[in-house]
Amino acid sequence: MEEIILTVPEEVGMSSAGLSYIDGVMERAIREKVKKGMVTLVARHGKIIQFKAYGQAREGVPMKKNCIFRLASMTKPIGGVALMQLFDQGKVMPSDLLSEYIPAFADVKVAEEGKDGSIILREPERQISIHDLMTMRSGITAVARLAEDHPGARYCAGRYKEAGIIDTMHPLSETLADVVDKLAGLPIASDPGSRWDYSNLSSDVCGRIVELVSGLDFNTYINRYIFEPLGMRETAFYPDEKLWDRIPAVHACGSLEELKELDTPGTDDTRLPFASEKRYYNPAAGLCGTAWDYYKFAQMLANKGTYNNHRILSPNSVHLMTQNHIGEERTFLYGHGWGYMMNVEVDYNTVFNYMGTGSYGWHGYWGSVFNVWPEKDLVAIFLSQCSPVGPSWKVQERFLNVVANAVL
Repeated sequence: MEEIILTVPEEVGMSSAGLSYIDGVMERAIREKVKKGMVTLVARHGKIIQFKAYGQAREGVPMKKNCIFRLASMTKPIGGVALMQLFDQGKVMPSDLLSEYIPAFADVKVAEEGKDGSIILREPERQISIHDLMTMRSGITAVARLAEDHPGARYCAGRYKEAGIIDTMHPLSETLADVVDKLAGLPIASDPGSRWDYSNLSSDVCGRIVELVSGLDFNTYINRYIFEPLGMRETAFYPDEKLWDRIPAVHACGSLEELKELDTPGTDDTRLPFASEKRYYNPAAGLCGTAWDYYKFAQMLANKGTYNNHRILSPNSVHLMTQNHIGEERTFLYGHGWGYMMNVEVDYNTVFNYMGTGSYGWHGYWGSVFNVWPEKDLVAIFLSQCSPVGPSWKVQERFLNVVANAVL
């Protein structure tokens, strides 16, 4: 990791005393066995003002700032940027139909409950667009919806499972193309554009479009056009074996028991970074990386598409990604708006607050979050590895609120 010199917070309009409260939040989380360890990073006006490691990566091993974390769904915004780069080049338009790239999606049907309680399949009001995929309103749902109250989502989840589709963080021997080919032609749970539904598979389809348009596999594409120019040298789907000792263990919130894997079939597996078969480059949740690397990506967005003299994305594309596209609808996870593959804070009175109205970012399943607050030119990164239960999420929220309140 490059040498990082911290800027005095007051030089960029931040309070050193206010930021010091981060220590108390982290120490409380460790003391109450909510987290085993974590890394935090805060920057304003492109200057790093706080960067610390807390607790342990595993029993007896201190957490370090260069630890490599399972980023889980913090992968999604990176995939979104990849697709928007093709928009900048005029190769893909948000208004394009998905079927222009994968023809089998032209024939999808909507599953809905009939008057007698049975499921009927009908023609959609319109076809799925790229915009629908990026805003999670494609109608494509998730295998996790098997217990959903929504009949169409529950039916589609069953069909996906029957087809052998796994939309969670599991080692797979299949490629991204294999997974999307299975999905193409299967029913969707609602009319495109009508309902927000968090779906890893929508991210997978976006990644597959990147492959089809660029002629590169998703891993090669993001390494060449995002990671290399940004200097994200330690972000990968499958970290090199010589780096495995820097990957923290996942711990259970409340007991801090180390989780080797999750036993429930179809759920997420903590062993994903160590998979022996390295064929599935999961745009929804597969990347691992350091706080320092992810900061570069987040700062690029804060800079409206540039970092370290490299233009990654146009200002217009950053704007499209980071504005609310779902109107008065709110995400079922935290009650926010939604942009392109990330949350947008629209109310600042929701269940899980970001740093302020207009701030944007996204979480990772194993206890991580990044947030950019454009109005204050502020970036915050929080990484941990913990089972995603209630008290675990509260630590991220407290961290972001402390950072926001430290602005002078």
